[in-house]
Amino acid sequence: MKRLMLVWVMILCLLPLGGMAETEAPDTFMDYSTNPGAYEVSEDELLAVAVAENPDWGIVDSGLYWSGQYQNQLACWFEAVMVRIEDSTLQRKTLSVLVNPLKQGEPVPWDVTVWAPITMTEEAADFLLEMYPEDWFTNELGYFLEPGMMPEDILPGCAQFLLEEGETWDVLFAYPQTLAGIVINASGQKCVRIVRWNGTAYERAVSSRFFETEHRFSINGYESYDDVVTIACGAYDPRFELQDDGRWLFTGIADSNWPLYGVFDGYVTDASFGGCYDSNDVFHYGVPTFELDLTKADILTIPDFIRNVVPLLDSSAFACVRTDHTPMLDSPGGEPVAACFARLTGRILQRENGYVCLQIGKEKTGLTGWFAENDLAFGADIEDVRCGFPAHSKEDCRSGYLRGVLRGTEQLTPEDVLLPVWLVGRLPDGGWLVQVSNDYIFTAPEDAFREIDPARAIWADFEAEYDRFEQEMLEWAEGPDGTWEDDEE
Repeated sequence: MKRLMLVWVMILCLLPLGGMAETEAPDTFMDYSTNPGAYEVSEDELLAVAVAENPDWGIVDSGLYWSGQYQNQLACWFEAVMVRIEDSTLQRKTLSVLVNPLKQGEPVPWDVTVWAPITMTEEAADFLLEMYPEDWFTNELGYFLEPGMMPEDILPGCAQFLLEEGETWDVLFAYPQTLAGIVINASGQKCVRIVRWNGTAYERAVSSRFFETEHRFSINGYESYDDVVTIACGAYDPRFELQDDGRWLFTGIADSNWPLYGVFDGYVTDASFGGCYDSNDVFHYGVPTFELDLTKADILTIPDFIRNVVPLLDSSAFACVRTDHTPMLDSPGGEPVAACFARLTGRILQRENGYVCLQIGKEKTGLTGWFAENDLAFGADIEDVRCGFPAHSKEDCRSGYLRGVLRGTEQLTPEDVLLPVWLVGRLPDGGWLVQVSNDYIFTAPEDAFREIDPARAIWADFEAEYDRFEQEMLEWAEGPDGTWEDDEE
């Protein structure tokens, strides 16, 4: 119940922001109209076409939603979820289409997503066939189950090929390329089990360890989909993401729609670092020393809040600039490349005669620079250095604007997310050394950025807001005796 309360609190807090992130806004006028009457083809007409073109399928749900943009308008999408049972196999697909450009009488160019099929026993299939399709994924009160969740009544007859002798499903979730569920063994222990669907067959089945637990241990359907599976453990939910090598690695803690922290290559971040684009104080550099692989991790003891993660980071391979205007050199004792601001952080590559070479950003998209050893803070001491990057107008973060002022952006693709944008140093000619998305280093002319001001005040406000949010989370999650509540309601 407390999780549900938090969901609505966060939704209400986000509503005034509109349907589009500020930093993704176009550089021209945007029509934010969401009036269905503004489109030539209506929702009812699209539903009728979907039904007529798929006579053997039933409709589970359909409707309009708005996401992204189309010719300076909010992009309106229609989506229909369809199901059928064939040869005791539950099949599901999603039809979607961009509504804005549709014209009366023209064919509908559906984008079809076919979901992973679920083999069923005859009893489970017959149970569903006795109901209307729109009722398959609802509870006894008529409310929709969590996204992807299979009905409890048919679990004993679903995907039995994934179960060993004596095992049963506690919950099972299905997505286009993934089945994920909680398995109970004969001893009452639970584990997470995930399998991938490649379009033809199932592969890459993995399981976590089995755990003895009296608390709720499930899948968070609102925070899971295909390559991301989030485990509902009670007060906080560990998130695991599929890697190219087939492993599912822990990538952060989420609760409702609010990430408490994220784990990345070489750093973790507080909550949503988008709240402070100008500072890297929300970045904590190092590599987690606890197990990240789903098959080995102790899911129930993964740290909850960022304050409990930082002491578990191995930051020995990292160093940062101690004070503003610190020289970055092209070689030990060489010529200055830039005057860098406090807390510019990199991986240690080499030490030579009292100088340290740091890798700033990624190897292929960043740069290397030399610093006097006395000008750097190493390892855990990075946490004691406050960021000195100058703040700048949020308008400067627009991707279109950035591509126009940054030198060397030809390596970027339109899909690259250009956030956060840090002004990490000044060039000898007065221009800027700019770090983007933590991975890229660019240069920009002196007049490229506007409303320049110290970022420390902005960070202080953000830190206070995050501390307040964390305290409210603790108050919601802790029971009268100070222990974590089950959250089963």
